[in-house]
Amino acid sequence: MIVVGAGTAGCYASYILGKGGLKVALLERKGFNDIGYKVCGDAIGKHHFDNLSLSYPSGEELDCIFSGVKIYSPDEEHSIIVPGEGFGVNRKAFGRRLLNMALDVGVDLFPSFHVSKPLVEGGFVVGVEGVDREGHTVQIKSSVVIDASGFSSIVRSRLPSDWWISEKIRGEDTNICYREIVETKVDFDTKYAMIYLSKRIAPGGYWWLFPKRSNVVNVGLGVQPTMNAPNPRVNYMRFIASRPEFKGARVIDSGGGIVPTRRPIYCPVGNGVLAVGDALAACNPIHGGGIGPSLISAKHAAEVILEALEHGSPSMDNLWSYCLRYISDYGLKQSSLDLFRMFLQKLSDDDLNFAFKHNVISGDDVDRVGRVGELNLGVVGKVGRALKLISRPSLLYKLKVVVDYMGKIKALYGEYPRDPKGFPAWRDRVEKLICEFMEHIS
Repeated sequence: MIVVGAGTAGCYASYILGKGGLKVALLERKGFNDIGYKVCGDAIGKHHFDNLSLSYPSGEELDCIFSGVKIYSPDEEHSIIVPGEGFGVNRKAFGRRLLNMALDVGVDLFPSFHVSKPLVEGGFVVGVEGVDREGHTVQIKSSVVIDASGFSSIVRSRLPSDWWISEKIRGEDTNICYREIVETKVDFDTKYAMIYLSKRIAPGGYWWLFPKRSNVVNVGLGVQPTMNAPNPRVNYMRFIASRPEFKGARVIDSGGGIVPTRRPIYCPVGNGVLAVGDALAACNPIHGGGIGPSLISAKHAAEVILEALEHGSPSMDNLWSYCLRYISDYGLKQSSLDLFRMFLQKLSDDDLNFAFKHNVISGDDVDRVGRVGELNLGVVGKVGRALKLISRPSLLYKLKVVVDYMGKIKALYGEYPRDPKGFPAWRDRVEKLICEFMEHIS
């Protein structure tokens, strides 16, 4: 086995494969001491650890424990609390835990190894080519390759364009982020992770403040890279770093990156190859959280590989159940949240302020959306709330549309083809549904 990328998904997949008895080469472009570090929001829901039977963060891994998320309106005059336990983690320490788990089961790590392309023979991916730490161009062969290289998708993006797994991700389905970890002179409540909606500050995204300790916070923003979109670092300095609570703050760390904020790529497998983590676009489309779904994708990919190699070759047919398992576990919800993300991006700050002021969407509503990808808002069926929206007919209309289409796309993803033969027709149906939805809300 070759796993490209020693991030969350790559390390966890390597651990399961190594534990299953396979010989695994884990290739990572970073030097050994830098593995585990990533520019990230550093937050993950407790339920992911429960579902994967992973021990909770503790010691140096654990920065704080959240009891929910507080979401603010653009004018910051109103907020809702979405309940749910979660952890603020030391991202590098957590990444090192996953790496050590892999090394402890015999995985061979190759740090400072820059993969340049996949090797394809006879219609199968049979390994990769890259440059090792001595600067030599080398080829490594394997039965299967997992692309865990992050958003760059260095393996799948360099496969022939007629391979379904090589799907390109559009810029408007991403956020460009900038964040800093700062030590402040004021104390923050560590009970909640805080999200601020504002088209002025973070068009197409949001800005966040996630406490790590009372006076150390992870703060940043994400911007949808559409035409005339602002530079996220410029907006951070202009609107966030200049706030009174950050006066005199000391910057501990800073950096940026690209986050996929959409449904997973339609087909994450090919002959001898699978995509996991950000290479799969395994992120929550609403808040961009990727640690949990990355672990989920790694688990299913590794287990399917172990089963496939027991029964024969790692063909697309034999690896296809990975698609079904990920869709069932997380992709169903991810697809409906993708439409909710598009809906939110179409609303003005004025619409959002109105919705918060009149409690159009409650914390429990948002919690249900986040947990199961369903929006059962009273605003659609209850006259009392609907009357509040008489002055906003376009908002009421869009809410009705998004509720309807979130149900439709979730049902369609529930019909994901059981084998590759039905895939092209299914993909066309999804694309048509999304086009219809966008026409309605534009």
